[in-house]
Amino acid sequence: MRIAIVDDEQSMRELFQSFLTRYAEENHVAFDVKQFSTGDSLLENYRPVYDILIFDIDMPGRNGLDTAREIRKTDDQSVILFVTNIAQYAINGYEVNAIDYMIKPIGYYDFSMKFKKAVKIAQRNRRQNIVIDTLNGPASLLSFDIVYVEVMAHYLIYHTVDQEYRVRSSLKDHELFLKDYFFTRCHKSYLINLQRLTEIRASDVLVAGMSIPLGRAYKDSMLVDYMHYLHR
Repeated sequence: MRIAIVDDEQSMRELFQSFLTRYAEENHVAFDVKQFSTGDSLLENYRPVYDILIFDIDMPGRNGLDTAREIRKTDDQSVILFVTNIAQYAINGYEVNAIDYMIKPIGYYDFSMKFKKAVKIAQRNRRQNIVIDTLNGPASLLSFDIVYVEVMAHYLIYHTVDQEYRVRSSLKDHELFLKDYFFTRCHKSYLINLQRLTEIRASDVLVAGMSIPLGRAYKDSMLVDYMHYLHR
C-alpha cells in the first residue's frame, strides 16, 4: 500500500513515518511511504498511485486543502486524512472527500484509529491486477492504472497512466471481461474506467482529466453503471 506524507515540518513527517512503521508491524502489512515537504512538491508530475494521503492543512505556499483540491481533479480514489492545529481548518474537508482529520499534538492511539479507517477504505478501493494478452505477450496491469480502452481497426488500445498496450480482440469481448473491474462503455469505440471518471458532460466525459466522447446511445447505461459503482 502506497502512502504519501505531506507536511512542511520534518519532525511531523518523521513522527508519521514512525507511526506507520509501528502500525505495519502490529498489523502485518507493508507500506511504501513517500515524504513531501510542500503541496507543490507532491503535485509536481503527480500520478494517482497513492492509496492514502496524509496532509497537513496549514503549510506555507499551497496549503493542504488547496493541494487536495488539485489532486481531486484527476484522482478520486486516494484516501485523504488531514492534520491540523485547529479543527475549524478541516471543516471544508468534505469538498475533497477527506475521511477524517487529526488534531495536533497527535498520539499513536488517535493516529492508529483514524488510519485503520483509512486503510479499510483504501483496501476497498484497492487496484486489482488484470492480465491481458498483448501483441508482445501477456501483461499484468493494475485495473486502476487503466484509464480507458479504445478500439482502432482490428485492435484494442489499453491506455494506462504510463503507456499503451495493443491487443488483437473485439471491444465487445473486453467489455464483458472488464465489467467486474468497474469499466463501462461510453461510446461505440471506448470503454472507460469508472474509478477515474471525474466529470460527465453533454457530449463527453472526463476520465483522469482526459476528454472521451460520450455517445447518446450509451449515456443511460453508463449512468446506471456509474450509480452502481458509487453505491457498491
